[in-house]
Amino acid sequence: MRRDEKEASKLLKEYSALAPMYDQRWATYLDASFEMTFEIVSSLPARRVLDVACGTGRLLELLARQSEHVALTGIDRVPAMLEVAKKRLYQRAALLEGEAQKLPFDDAKFCLVTSTNALHYFPNVDTALREIRRVISPGGNLIITDWCRDYFWMKVLNGLLPWTRHAHVHTFSVIELKRCLVEAGFSIVNEKKRKIDWFWGLMTIHATPLS
Repeated sequence: MRRDEKEASKLLKEYSALAPMYDQRWATYLDASFEMTFEIVSSLPARRVLDVACGTGRLLELLARQSEHVALTGIDRVPAMLEVAKKRLYQRAALLEGEAQKLPFDDAKFCLVTSTNALHYFPNVDTALREIRRVISPGGNLIITDWCRDYFWMKVLNGLLPWTRHAHVHTFSVIELKRCLVEAGFSIVNEKKRKIDWFWGLMTIHATPLS
């Protein structure tokens, strides 16, 4: 089994079991993550939005509440998470099973792409970022929020989790993720990082595609 297939299998198994309790189990961490993302997203013009690795659909729900005129799409590779999202969104968003490394969308389809708490699971981040770059329209925006290896406990997790049964590939530092985005064809607009409690350290990076 190839490495990416092995990681995908671990992710599917872990999050299929977690899906019914996911929002409750990680409520504090999720609330902070979506708040950091929404601080930027809420001020951006967007008619067509894609949430990559949308999970249970909480960010899409926030966007739906903000405007009823936005076309929302979410993609995730865990069917059990998508089932929770479907109940939450009541057909307000198009939800598809799929992965970031092979997005089933036309070029330049979306004005805004988001990804929250997912990047550290992607077995090939460079491919995923290039795919995201492909589906963003000129002048569009990408907002990524994820664990930040600049913080001590996130660095510990990055070293520990690959030796466990948990789905985890790599936690990025701010500098490292910015370099990956630039190499994938993005320009960095701004960045922020935040320690939300004694343990979790997060970052949000806003980027736009280079013309």
